[in-house]
Amino acid sequence: MQEGRDIIAESPAFLSALTLARRVADSCSNILITGESGTGKEIIAKHIHELSTRRTRNFVAINCASIPDHLLESELFGYARGAFTGAVATKTGLFEEAEGGTLFLDEIADMDFGLQAKLLRVLQERKIKRLGENALRQINIRVIAATHQNLQRAVQMKKFREDLFFRLNVISINVPSLRERGEDIPPLAHHFVKKFSTVNAKKILGLTPAAIQYLVSQKWPGNVRELENRIERAVVLAANSHIEVEDLHPEANEIQNQKKNTLKFLREQLREDICRVLSIEEMNDLYIEYVLALNKGAKEKTARDLGIDRKTLYRKLGKRHSSL
Repeated sequence: MQEGRDIIAESPAFLSALTLARRVADSCSNILITGESGTGKEIIAKHIHELSTRRTRNFVAINCASIPDHLLESELFGYARGAFTGAVATKTGLFEEAEGGTLFLDEIADMDFGLQAKLLRVLQERKIKRLGENALRQINIRVIAATHQNLQRAVQMKKFREDLFFRLNVISINVPSLRERGEDIPPLAHHFVKKFSTVNAKKILGLTPAAIQYLVSQKWPGNVRELENRIERAVVLAANSHIEVEDLHPEANEIQNQKKNTLKFLREQLREDICRVLSIEEMNDLYIEYVLALNKGAKEKTARDLGIDRKTLYRKLGKRHSSL
């Protein structure tokens, strides 16, 4: 078993990914980390950084799906004062912040096609230019990219540059889903129980054998992140010293209440617009707002529940809010 900061592994599948990460840590090559959402791609990236000679410098991470395209470029490259409206002072970009260290580009598949070309040039020339400046600045960074999407398919569909794909995919590390690493579920669960018992000042000693068996039997579409959230909820709700099965799964009446609340919410909103018929698009937007509220603003979970990618969710929310 390997255990470290945020890394717990017993399964051959995950240990294999860690072994590869250790082997490439001191290389200068770009790395592409693939795997489903919630599997721990950023944790692997940090692990590589901490094992490398760059560990004394910055590890800088950015989620390419969470920032609008027109802002992502300025975040990465920085800008000079007066480069555009609102640029009241010079700003250092993330390429420069990561100097000597590692830049982690999460959800790289969601990067705008035009910006992909600029990233390719940076990887080829190791130079960047701030927005509004002419001077080129030399950079010394290691780029690690990650995605939950199939980049080869995105290349075939002309949604991702083939030349950038090959430039990023020098070394590929696939992080297995939790379904593929069932041996890790019990130690991960115990780790999260200990973590959230401390955070919530509760004396939870562990999980019952039945609770462990229940966890191992689940599919975990949200992977480790979903398991962590489930354990956190169980720790808060647990009435005994050990977490039981009843603490781990949503109550049936809770699901029914959510359905009733959904219908109530939609009826109330429709009553406000009773003077006209809402379009399908407006109904979709309304339901997105409701699911977002249900998830207490958690956009990633909302996107997963709705079956859409995060960038689509951000776009729909932005359109909805701009029309209000």
